[in-house]
Amino acid sequence: MRPVSSPAPEPATSAEVAAATGDVAADDVAADDVAADGVGAAGVVAWLVDRAHLMAPDELAPLVDQAARRLGATGARVWLVSRDQRSLSRLPLGAAEQPADALGLDGTLAGRAYRSTQTLASSSDGPRLWVPLLDGTERLGVLELCHHSPELLEGLRGPVTSLAGLVGELVVSKGQYTDVFERVRRGVPMGVAAELLWRQVPPLTFATSRFVVTAQLEPWHQVGGDAFDYSLDGDVLHLAVLDGMGHGLGATLLVSVALAAYRNARRTGLDLVATAAAIDSTLADQFGDDSFVTGVLARLQVSTGILSLLCAAHPLLVRDGRPVGEAHADPGLPLGFGGRKDTVAHISLQPGDRLLLFTADDTPKPAPQTGSSSAWPGWWTCSPPGSRWPETLRRLIHTVLDHQHVALQDDATLLLLEWAGDSTATTGGGSQ
Repeated sequence: MRPVSSPAPEPATSAEVAAATGDVAADDVAADDVAADGVGAAGVVAWLVDRAHLMAPDELAPLVDQAARRLGATGARVWLVSRDQRSLSRLPLGAAEQPADALGLDGTLAGRAYRSTQTLASSSDGPRLWVPLLDGTERLGVLELCHHSPELLEGLRGPVTSLAGLVGELVVSKGQYTDVFERVRRGVPMGVAAELLWRQVPPLTFATSRFVVTAQLEPWHQVGGDAFDYSLDGDVLHLAVLDGMGHGLGATLLVSVALAAYRNARRTGLDLVATAAAIDSTLADQFGDDSFVTGVLARLQVSTGILSLLCAAHPLLVRDGRPVGEAHADPGLPLGFGGRKDTVAHISLQPGDRLLLFTADDTPKPAPQTGSSSAWPGWWTCSPPGSRWPETLRRLIHTVLDHQHVALQDDATLLLLEWAGDSTATTGGGSQ
């Protein structure tokens, strides 16, 4: 991984943008043609949208820079979060540009803007705005906006927020057609099993005004047998975490089939018991009776907070910032063994309740009587009331990795759910 540093590089000049982008710069706007107050957010967004249809992915960074200049800024750069969620790496303006040092998520203003999902200003290395890049509520990185005048830069807060919203959408859509963005985000090579698995799971974070769901797979570059899934269908939120027997590519193939069978049953309209039976039958037909998958299947009625669970593990319930114990459901046999006699447990969530679903022995469990984690006393301090769930999960994952000296004994999937009831969920997006 490139070294992590805190100073941000100077913005590229118009001439440097032109040199880095080649033909793309032919459509650039000369600096003296841009009014001091720019052309307005709506016009700039429309300008970028018009070019996005035929935009090659590696043209995104230079076009965003040009769009920022149309707003009246002196430049802009796109920074993407690393896969391990510890640093931000800069998208190059062109192939000729030298890579920049990564910016740490902890200890830098760029990282603070990412963690808090709030636009922040800095002046130590020249006037800058650091604007979160979001796809809905999924955190992607930050947009760096530069200007010579702190006063004029402050006036660009509103327009650049609109621009950043579009840039986040373009990072996701254009990222489907290139490896450039993914290379920027990786600090170490990814294994084949992890390569297969990451292409099958949904975005790490999704939220509405009623709930937040966020998840993570670890170790991100070597995960081999775990998966998670979710889907919102009207008033019902479907959730699943799955753990295939074994490790490596074989476990990934096993859990991939289980994930496909789960989605097929869910989309057919089967209830939880019938869904488990369908997964069980598919695994038995494909792998015989010597392979299995464990996990948790859940459904939340969003309007009422009624949670239904079918599981082979005990999720943890957090209320008012402290664990109140396991959400008990009689564990059935692992999926793939046949002879199922599953039962479904029902829990009435209270507004603000948070549920942790996990798959591995490395994850924290409350010790008997004390309710504290035997592995990490006070692990729930990563989740104070009012905290944003995506950042909570990031801190919890790093607590786990630091405790294990960055070496988990098994793959781990953590999925966290907060039900807000009639209040506003702490999504990590916006300014909640």
